[in-house]
Amino acid sequence: MSSPTILQPHHLSSSIFYPDMRLAESKDVILQPLSLLVWFSGAVPCHLAHLNIPIEISVSLKDEYKSFMVPVIEIASQQPHPSNNSVAFSQSCSADNDMSFSFLPLPPTFDHTDSDHWAELLDNIQSWLIKSVDPSTPEWAWGQEAFWYAFIATNPDFPGGKWLFWDPSISLEGQFIEEWVGNGGIVSMAIDNDSELATVSTHSDTLDYIWSEFSRHIALFYPYPLVSTS
Repeated sequence: MSSPTILQPHHLSSSIFYPDMRLAESKDVILQPLSLLVWFSGAVPCHLAHLNIPIEISVSLKDEYKSFMVPVIEIASQQPHPSNNSVAFSQSCSADNDMSFSFLPLPPTFDHTDSDHWAELLDNIQSWLIKSVDPSTPEWAWGQEAFWYAFIATNPDFPGGKWLFWDPSISLEGQFIEEWVGNGGIVSMAIDNDSELATVSTHSDTLDYIWSEFSRHIALFYPYPLVSTS
């Protein structure tokens, strides 16, 4: 049986490099500068984007070298960012941010502990995806991930048990569903933000866990109350 895992976003990228070396007159070794190209996979939803998005870059050395050298980061070149682009950016985001999500907000009667409620939400998300969303957009990837949260909440024994087939245009892809299937539906979650882990073993635990993750995921594109108050 596979060991439990914690489902969490993958947001870190790191690499190890080996710079060229030059022998100095003192017979010491000098590391040569590195030229790095940093590119960004994916797209930021407009409502989360700002005119300046900070990027943190760090360089570290192994402990045995730290007393001899210090890495220095310097930006050698950067694409220009004319001020008139700011206006275009704002206008573009305002226009692009008008997409409606027909399955949101959830009705006041929605009960996350009831799989029947999740089944209805699952149908609504699937209908929205296949009828209203271009599969090449970030909204599709976001909606597909939301679909799989609702699917597992509807069918917590998946990939075991009985379940209805979904629309073939929705692929079995996404961080949550791939980790869920890869671990046979066995996950662990931190208790009270502590380091101690508890296995999500009952359907009730599963639905609580999925509701928490689903709510966090939905907020990426829908920064409003998830459940309607009227």
